[in-house]
Amino acid sequence: MIRPTLAASLLLAFTLIQAPTLHADDLVIASWNCENLFDTEDDPNVKGDEEYTPDSPKKWTKEKLDIKLTNLGSIIKKMDDGKGPDVLGVCEVENRKVVEMLVEKLQPLGRKYEIIHKDSPSERGIDCAIIFDSAVFTLADSKFHHVDAGATRDIVEAKLHRKDNDLYVFMDHWPSKFHAEEARDKAGDTARKRIDEILATDPKADIIMLGDFNDESTDESIKDHLRTATSSENLPAGTMFDTTAKIKESGSGTFFYKGHWDMLDHILISPGLLDHDGFHWKEGSSERVEFPELFYQPKFEVAQKIPSSSYTKNTFHENGYSDHLPVECVIEQ
Repeated sequence: MIRPTLAASLLLAFTLIQAPTLHADDLVIASWNCENLFDTEDDPNVKGDEEYTPDSPKKWTKEKLDIKLTNLGSIIKKMDDGKGPDVLGVCEVENRKVVEMLVEKLQPLGRKYEIIHKDSPSERGIDCAIIFDSAVFTLADSKFHHVDAGATRDIVEAKLHRKDNDLYVFMDHWPSKFHAEEARDKAGDTARKRIDEILATDPKADIIMLGDFNDESTDESIKDHLRTATSSENLPAGTMFDTTAKIKESGSGTFFYKGHWDMLDHILISPGLLDHDGFHWKEGSSERVEFPELFYQPKFEVAQKIPSSSYTKNTFHENGYSDHLPVECVIEQ
């Protein structure tokens, strides 16, 4: 055994003591479309949830639900180097109960996760929710914004407080491509109106908007109605910066459809997250989560790996997760 010198030992000890402090204020913010995370009961007030019941062709049972929850939880627990995210936005969740069941799967992390959720008027009975660690943030306020585009999901807003600073977090799930483009335009208008209200009070407010927007960065709903840019250079006042646009530019995305990648899941930030007052987005940190088990390799030639879904039509996959990949970023304070 080779004994280290005294100087080396002191340097090692100093490094071990200091290393956690260097990243203590790094906060991981993530978002995931959980793909049809339904309970197994038929809600008589919702027309679209019968597909996910034991008597349906999918034979959606408590056992299958538990497998899906375990799979989703296994990925979430691996985020942030095994510590789990500080804030997680989820969509395609049927109700608070299934979000609570998901949080139960995260108990080994030792986090004090709390849930922000409200039933939406979605015709399929699916909602958005925000999960946050109450040991890291204090919930200052929460709101739910109705999108006047038929029976679609509310936008969830959380005002989170930490060390004398506020962080506004939004979780979105805009109308799908089965709806007219106008429906997503209205979702963009709804989100933009609330952002403008916040910025009118504090032009430097730290705002992060997450979710499945069912549109690309260059589509009018995001580019014009929500008013975003794909570059942070010379960003006009109040314009949101799409930090995940680079993923599409690299040729990949979060959702694979008809032979190509779509970038539907975004992380948008206000100019306030680009300065060094309060919270600050860590440059280059926005990325899709790419753990190997999240991908499925089709059996035919020239096929590429795609997100591993829970179902193919009515066939359940025990190793499935979601048809969307999660996205995440780091916020510093």
